[in-house]
Amino acid sequence: MKEIKITDQDTDQSFTFYDNSNGTILRSFDGFEYPEVLSSIEDVAGIGGAHYVNSKFGRRRMSFQGDLVGTDKFLQRRDLLSVLRQRGTMKLFEVTTYDDLLLRFEAEIIRLTMPYTHQIHSFLFELQSPDWRLFSQTEESEEVTVNDSDIITNNGTELTDVIFTITGPGTSIDIQNLETGESFSIDDLIADDEVIVDTLNRTVTKNGDDSYSIFTGDFFGLQPGDNTIGFDVSGSTGATSLTLTYRHAYNGI
Repeated sequence: MKEIKITDQDTDQSFTFYDNSNGTILRSFDGFEYPEVLSSIEDVAGIGGAHYVNSKFGRRRMSFQGDLVGTDKFLQRRDLLSVLRQRGTMKLFEVTTYDDLLLRFEAEIIRLTMPYTHQIHSFLFELQSPDWRLFSQTEESEEVTVNDSDIITNNGTELTDVIFTITGPGTSIDIQNLETGESFSIDDLIADDEVIVDTLNRTVTKNGDDSYSIFTGDFFGLQPGDNTIGFDVSGSTGATSLTLTYRHAYNGI
């Protein structure tokens, strides 16, 4: 890694490790290349036989180590510990790989080994992320044309979740991923109605209120590569819109 930035999202404090720069050295990364995940067998009703599911509800364990060096190492240590003030809470990690891929993930610090010494301060972080995927730092936002279809590309290597934002008016609202055959429908919307479908958390809100009853179908995401998303609406106007918000997802670097 060229760089690893840790942010406490409650206080917005952060600490950045650089590879052999600004008094920090990074080395010995583990778990970034491939996730250790929970595997399971599913037997789906109405389908003959069972299928093997990998990386379902899987957690990802990672670790990295390095050193704090230089005249400011004690100040750096205290700055770092202030960011890590509460063990067991989720921290945001933003990393830059050696080939300049910008990734992010949330993880709990399950162990920090950092003995107090007079010399170089060596450290070892052990992390556990509730999601096996690594995500792009940039959040993408794409609009789909009403009563047409558009190609939305997931440049990663894993299925990524999507937040669909639908603005009325419209009746008979259908949204499909034509590559996978998955789809969902939303009940009639009047002008200025806004529905948000979060496929990661499997929630549906209408104008800020929980409205799962207006949703029928699949909580689908974007497969790696191109996804053709269709947006079919009756009774639409120029105000009717569909926006997809997502991050590219990777299983490793």
